[in-house]
Amino acid sequence: MRKKIFICCLVICAGIVCQPVFSAQAGAFAEHYNQAQNYLMQSQYSSAIVEFRKALRINFLDNSARIGLVNAYLARATYYANQEKNYDKAANDFRSALCYLKIYPAKEQTVQNSAGMIASATENLNQCLKVISFDTTAGSRYKRAEELRAIGNFSASIYEFSQAAKNEKLAGDSNIQIADLLKLLGNEPRSADYYKIALDLKPGDGVLRMKYARTLDKLGRYDEAVTQYNEALANSKGDMEVLYALERIYLKKLAQTPSDAELNANLGAIKQAQGDFETALSYYGKAERINPTNVTTRLNVGTLFQQRKEYQKAIQSYDSVLTLYPDNTQALLYKAQVYKEMGDSKTAMALYKKILSIDPNHSIAKAEIAEVMKDALSPAEYMEYLAKNGSACELYDYAYKMHQDNRIDEAINGYKAVIAKDASNVNAYVNLAVCYASRNDYGNAVNTLNTAKAKFPSNNLVLQTLKNVQQDSDSTKLAEASSSYENKDYKKAVQQYLAINPATEDSMLGAAASYQALGDYTSAIEYYKKAEIINPNNAEIPYYIGYLYSEQQNWALAETYLKKAVTKNPQSEAKNLLAYVTQNGSVSILNEGIDLFEKNNYQNALAKFNEVLKKETNNAYAYYYRGLIYDEQKQTKLAISDYLNVLKYSNEFPVANYMLAVDYDTLSNYKEAFKYYQKFTSVYTTDDEYLKYAKSRMEELKPYVGG
Repeated sequence: MRKKIFICCLVICAGIVCQPVFSAQAGAFAEHYNQAQNYLMQSQYSSAIVEFRKALRINFLDNSARIGLVNAYLARATYYANQEKNYDKAANDFRSALCYLKIYPAKEQTVQNSAGMIASATENLNQCLKVISFDTTAGSRYKRAEELRAIGNFSASIYEFSQAAKNEKLAGDSNIQIADLLKLLGNEPRSADYYKIALDLKPGDGVLRMKYARTLDKLGRYDEAVTQYNEALANSKGDMEVLYALERIYLKKLAQTPSDAELNANLGAIKQAQGDFETALSYYGKAERINPTNVTTRLNVGTLFQQRKEYQKAIQSYDSVLTLYPDNTQALLYKAQVYKEMGDSKTAMALYKKILSIDPNHSIAKAEIAEVMKDALSPAEYMEYLAKNGSACELYDYAYKMHQDNRIDEAINGYKAVIAKDASNVNAYVNLAVCYASRNDYGNAVNTLNTAKAKFPSNNLVLQTLKNVQQDSDSTKLAEASSSYENKDYKKAVQQYLAINPATEDSMLGAAASYQALGDYTSAIEYYKKAEIINPNNAEIPYYIGYLYSEQQNWALAETYLKKAVTKNPQSEAKNLLAYVTQNGSVSILNEGIDLFEKNNYQNALAKFNEVLKKETNNAYAYYYRGLIYDEQKQTKLAISDYLNVLKYSNEFPVANYMLAVDYDTLSNYKEAFKYYQKFTSVYTTDDEYLKYAKSRMEELKPYVGG
């Protein structure tokens, strides 16, 4: 009786080649498309992929070329997996196929006619990823996508970015990458779709908004492009590229409707922003002749004269609006700003107050009144004004400025006023204490920080500053070291922390954090351990050490320290990381065991698999390989027990049925042998020697089992 030991077999279904419906297109497209079809029929998959991609470059909308490319990727992936056993290459081709099935085509084409192919390709990709032990966490997928992009495998990269995009933190950057890559593949419409998704997630990203605007512009979607350019302009303070793009679009529209007042006014505003005042006035004049009552045009003319410092003409423009609309706050504001520029603070103040009588919450008027008051009053008088009329934020900013200017008395009074107005401003307490400490008034400094500590018991800034003040001799050194760290001068911070003698928990933690920021994890771990010696009750320190060991993939030590952190604080964040570390530690030990097994070092391999099962009692891989070792050691009953556990905890090992059948056969338990041969043949479809043997042996066993 033959007995063959083999590892889990991966079965991947080939994609079905769909014949596309050909339509007459450019000769170059037809040449590449027909050549690709010929290569595909001859199983020259790589050449077919190259030609289909060339065809799509010529006509990215051609569905036949897209499906042909999908089939070529699926066919090559199947070859890589089943013939070469190169599951990494196979995975990349399945990724590319899924890109062209799910992401590249228009939304209405995506799943509608390809659901079966998508499901099959996804399943096959997942099988490949399991074989190569691919880390499917979002961060790992994003990193792999970047690697694929770097080597020019754009379609596979797109798929991995789409998987990383499922993570909220990575969604924005992932969709930007997808949009960039789709543009590189020549698919501008889908690129625009993904720029829009990314922009919804990152509305403040000016570079992204410009990419989206340029793409819309190129696609001829001018109204949408104008919206994006205007938004970019509002946040860029006159970016010339945006202005020229808007000018080009508006000129196209104006050629179609030359009597549109709004278009003329918009072009005037663009020319004004470009500094071409004469042309701007010409457009404004046309706009006003078409629509004499347009307030915006008159206001723009006023701002133009204001830019040219022709203040009387600017005032006349604003007055022309105020004659019609006396309560127009925009005209009043611009007029007030003219008088302010002219140095007439009294008239400016009267206009600002009029604005506030119309709109008490007008933020610009409030701010500019404050600026006028600041120039006219002493620091003490101005702080008194802000305490009554300003916001706590404005008051804090002024106190902070006094602090920066080393006007400590004014800064102290300012911070006190901030706290009286807003007791939740933690920075005011801290800076007030720093001011006291700078005058060696540590009593008031400590009292201020203790008050803050009662209000903000877990605020690290308050606690750290309090320690600094209390540790009189070391406070300056710690403050300087902390400042270097905040300014990202980590090497200097390390030197300053280590210069503190005797060493304290804080100085050791600071040195460790600085080394960590420098990427020197070995030194960071060393100093975290020194901090732990000083204060062994700090539950966070073993968490930091465990985290750094996990970054070094030293799973055993990471697990030791994380367990210590959880023991000290069951609510620690270490709990979540511990689960991840334990899992990766098991995978690492499992891989070591497999390497030993493949080298026929069964005794050491057995120890590794036992170690895995001690951590994870449901690990089917460990049971499978341990069963193989027991078979080699002729411990058939132990092998049977492990193969039964394989089937109990996983459905990925149909071969376990075969191994059970052979082992029961060895023990002359023909009924059980027949049963598992039968199960094996029901799920194993590859026509090879194992299937043939199982079927043949079943026929031989039928007389023993009543068949």
